[in-house]
Amino acid sequence: MKLVVQTTRELHGNIIPPSSKSETIRAFVLTMLAGGRSVLHNVLESDDTHSAIEVCRGLGAIITREEDTYIVESTGVPLDNAQKNINSGNSGITTRFILPALGLRKNVDEKIILDCAEQMRQRPVESIVKALNGLGMRIESVNNDARLPLRVSGKLIGGSVEVDGTTSQYLSALLLSAPYAEKDIEITVSNLQERPYVDMTLALLSEQGIVYEHKREDDVDTYIITLGQKYQPFEKVIPIDFSSASYPITASCIIPGHVTIEGVDLDSTQGDRRLIAILQEMGAVITIGNNKLIIHGGKPLHGTRIDANDIPDMLPTLAIIGAYAEGETIIENVAHARIKETDRIKSMTEGLKKMGADVEELLDGMIVKKSMLHGAEVHGYDDHRTIMALGLAGMLATGETVIDTAEGINKTFPNYVELMQSLGAGINVTS
Repeated sequence: MKLVVQTTRELHGNIIPPSSKSETIRAFVLTMLAGGRSVLHNVLESDDTHSAIEVCRGLGAIITREEDTYIVESTGVPLDNAQKNINSGNSGITTRFILPALGLRKNVDEKIILDCAEQMRQRPVESIVKALNGLGMRIESVNNDARLPLRVSGKLIGGSVEVDGTTSQYLSALLLSAPYAEKDIEITVSNLQERPYVDMTLALLSEQGIVYEHKREDDVDTYIITLGQKYQPFEKVIPIDFSSASYPITASCIIPGHVTIEGVDLDSTQGDRRLIAILQEMGAVITIGNNKLIIHGGKPLHGTRIDANDIPDMLPTLAIIGAYAEGETIIENVAHARIKETDRIKSMTEGLKKMGADVEELLDGMIVKKSMLHGAEVHGYDDHRTIMALGLAGMLATGETVIDTAEGINKTFPNYVELMQSLGAGINVTS
């Protein structure tokens, strides 16, 4: 599929962005571990969500859907490994979050294969595998290359381990399953990146009454969760996703018009809500109302320096803002954007250069100057965030922009095209 984008002169209307992928998948993992009957409302419908649901079903959860509400019934821990082969698709968050939970199965000495789709096979898991082996599990790479597929057995016993802080998902994965270990678990992380995502996980643990200890000294974080704790069945409404909302928010700021974005919770633990403050500091006219944003677009923005360490998913969006803003925008301290679905620093630099942008690739980010963009054929790398961000660039550019691998948007934002069309964007999908 291809995303075909035309110059967009104005945007007008009211929209509600999709629900949070990060909170949706965390909630499904918790409901599976909790046991009993839990209810999730306003669940994100996307490829990553469906991967998480199938993985939970493979571990014994019965999941039924009624419109945007899901009912999860589970026997809890120990989990029923109903399937001997589990596939997490291209969902990095599902893959990493489910690994520790595989040490909480009934027949824990029976080997199970955790596999995934091709894109996820290229992404790192070595650090969490090493940590779990240190906590009593037995995990080995089927192809002896430190990547998926993995052969998994053994119980999550507990103890002390270190885990890489390059992605927060390793730490969050361990924290989610830690209450069910046979011993206390102590996790040490150096140079933790994406800290708001860990805060999101800790907020969910607190909602469940889980007691944990957190100590931070310089660049080293230590988390301790004591044994004997467990989750209770719950009912939860999933909030909107600020990562997905970044595209209509940004489009509404850089293109003339008047747009209202509803369902916004600025008290959310999602780090990507910071984009609103960044845009305001750059000169965007955004009025914050009662759970909504009112945006008067097309106003001039000025370049700035952005430390994006805590918001790596915003790098593609920030790059487009930089191409619109006067002067120079520096996006830095976000080298971990290179280990997402693709190397996003490379993909965005490449795509914007093809469209005529004045952009420089840094080891840990990008420098983008105000540019007159023109339409071009660009590669989306099957990466939802690269594709949608380049779609924003196409709305600013003269002429037509064509982005391949457009099916990648289904990972988190299947109705991206329809939502942007409802505002007046010149965007379509072709085969």
